[in-house]
Amino acid sequence: MRTDLTEQLATDLREWMPVGQRYLVALSGGRDSMALTHFLKAAGYRDLVLCHVNHCLRGEESDGDEALVRKTGEATGLRVFSTRIDVKALAEKRKLSIEAAAREARYSWFAEVAKEEKCCRVVTAHHSEDQVETVLINFFRGSGSRGISGMKRHSHRDVDGLELELFRPLLAVERDRIDKYVEVYEIAFREDSSNAEDFALRNRVRHRLLPEVESIFGRNVRGAVLRAAELSRRDEAWMQANLDDLSVRVSGGLDVKRLRELPEALRNRCLMEWLRESGVPNCGFDEVSRVAEVAMSTDRPAKLSLPRDFHVRRREGVLFLEAPQP
Repeated sequence: MRTDLTEQLATDLREWMPVGQRYLVALSGGRDSMALTHFLKAAGYRDLVLCHVNHCLRGEESDGDEALVRKTGEATGLRVFSTRIDVKALAEKRKLSIEAAAREARYSWFAEVAKEEKCCRVVTAHHSEDQVETVLINFFRGSGSRGISGMKRHSHRDVDGLELELFRPLLAVERDRIDKYVEVYEIAFREDSSNAEDFALRNRVRHRLLPEVESIFGRNVRGAVLRAAELSRRDEAWMQANLDDLSVRVSGGLDVKRLRELPEALRNRCLMEWLRESGVPNCGFDEVSRVAEVAMSTDRPAKLSLPRDFHVRRREGVLFLEAPQP
């Protein structure tokens, strides 16, 4: 067995995820999260709190997952916070897919536990296969470099007004290494039967799209996808680092003259960040392109309607935003 899953990875992990802190571990009872919990314990992490959501989607199977999580907590001496959420009902109520509703339910639960435990650090078991699927999904949704760069091993997420700090220690680890780790250490886990079904977009990407693409190219394309994600991540980091030095912001909005002097990529990124920070929903390629046209144009009308009754105006060299009236 390759030992870097426990030795090299653990050594690297301690450099950016301090051992002495408390962490909330997202534990589903599946192979990956059970391996993650075992790995963290072996790497010297002691102050772990196990967080589980029973999605109530698979009847007795879901209950079995919850039981294993509780048993793991008892065996390891770790506290368990578990909740039951009717995800199907939540999806119908909020008009979301089952995947989106389940994700929303999980992060809301993490936020609740984080408030109670006064700990906003959450560790998840995402691995390289998850990263490949995420990159492909974002690519076909038309995402820019931010989406195509995929997940970060360390990031932040605002949930219900609380900023969670997310850690993904296994993000660069291949699935077969996790499988071998589970086998060698005889780690108990639950197999989610829904992973074999094609109702979820991620499952269709995993079971249908990837095998078809690899059949067409005659090789494993996962490494190429991950390299593309890494290149996009580097471009994204450079772009983000330069935003604060552009001197575009003025009182009340953005300096139109300065915007026009910027390369298109930086200009559009400035506009995207500005719109998102101002609370404009569903900002994407089309919205940013339309706002850029207002900024670059010298013609009238210098006004644009955006989602949820937001409006962008250009007046006296300033691009500013009008929020919807209450």
